[in-house]
Amino acid sequence: MHVYSMEQFGTNPLSQSSTSCLSEDSQDGNILTVGANSLEEKKLKRRQKNRAAAQRSRQKHTEKADELHQQHEQLEQNNRALKKEIEALKQEVKYWNQMLKDHESTCPDMLTPSLSTQTSLLHWLNRGIQ
Repeated sequence: MHVYSMEQFGTNPLSQSSTSCLSEDSQDGNILTVGANSLEEKKLKRRQKNRAAAQRSRQKHTEKADELHQQHEQLEQNNRALKKEIEALKQEVKYWNQMLKDHESTCPDMLTPSLSTQTSLLHWLNRGIQ
């Protein structure tokens, strides 16, 4: 087996950046990989993709928060409407209870109802008031 020296080739193979994986930095003599630029490009592309993905994620979260806010507002509006309806129904129950009390004294059927009718009627009225 024959061992070749650098002098036999006439040039330093590390200085040929186009044919070697390594190149010599002319400013300070450090040896750099030829792929350093491609590594930087890959990092830059990865960062750009990450930024874009983060922006999409933030946008998605913002849209979801807006949607939830709108849903909350709609539910609050429905809740207010239902509370008004409950209040109106309570007033109606009050009105009918008063009508029943006013009618009790004049209605002959109300003067002598059976005990079971009185009990079920009172139970129904008390349940409706609450």
